Amino acid sequence: MRPEKYETGSGGFVWENLMPDNLFSHVKFHVYTAHDMQIGREWAGDQFINHYNRIYYIESGEGELVFKDKKITMKPGYLYLIPPYQLISHSTKDGLHFLWTHFQASLEAELDLFMLYGQTAEIDVSDKPEYKASFLKLISAVNDKQPSGVINRKIHLLNLVAPFIQQFQQTEIHEAGFRHQSLLPALNKINANLTNPPDIKELAQDANMSPEHFSRKFKAAFNIAPKRYILAKRIELAKQLLLLEGDSVEQVAERCGFCDLYHFSRTFKQETGSSPTAFRKNFVVAG
Repeated sequence: MRPEKYETGSGGFVWENLMPDNLFSHVKFHVYTAHDMQIGREWAGDQFINHYNRIYYIESGEGELVFKDKKITMKPGYLYLIPPYQLISHSTKDGLHFLWTHFQASLEAELDLFMLYGQTAEIDVSDKPEYKASFLKLISAVNDKQPSGVINRKIHLLNLVAPFIQQFQQTEIHEAGFRHQSLLPALNKINANLTNPPDIKELAQDANMSPEHFSRKFKAAFNIAPKRYILAKRIELAKQLLLLEGDSVEQVAERCGFCDLYHFSRTFKQETGSSPTAFRKNFVVAG
């Protein structure tokens, strides 16, 4: 329910309420996990399909992040925000001590807020110890299952997210808040039909656009091509099914909309670096 714009109180006092923001007031933040980690050269990977956001704080050492259009060398005292579906690879030559968290900033239709911006951001906080302190408090609250733990995690996460939001120009925020609205039905259709995913022509017809116009608008709004997004959602589902369900690899392939096991296995390995069977064997969920 939207608040009334004006309220009245005793003694004839009238005040104007803050109205909900068209974008940020609707974001639901959720922390998946957070850790304080020291890692060596084994921290290396070049196959990622991640639907979550990452924030890193570098305590010591250096690491490299590789994206489609640039590389970033992570340095001590910096915070880094990495949006979903953007990271191609990461590595460290001489070791890295860093604090990290994975989180969601969800809007409607399984859309993440930071998909609207798409760019990795870095901030020098070496002279601002409060950010490291917030990160450590976030990490300490990860295993707190009480309602207060949920609130504390969100508080500390928002402390880390706030400086990145401040980096965005007001015009960019305004544009991002509206340019995705007409594409929400397409996102809903994709998410509801991963077993039989719609093609771009069908999505474009639903949006009253040509396939080319739809693809350009989708990429401009979400910083990922529609075909790539559909594939990412299917591989994301496959990973969950392989980890948490008892289905055979053939059944997982079918549930994720792949026409045959060979196609699924080849695509899965291209996207994750492991075959479905090896992925299931190497990553065991503790229960």
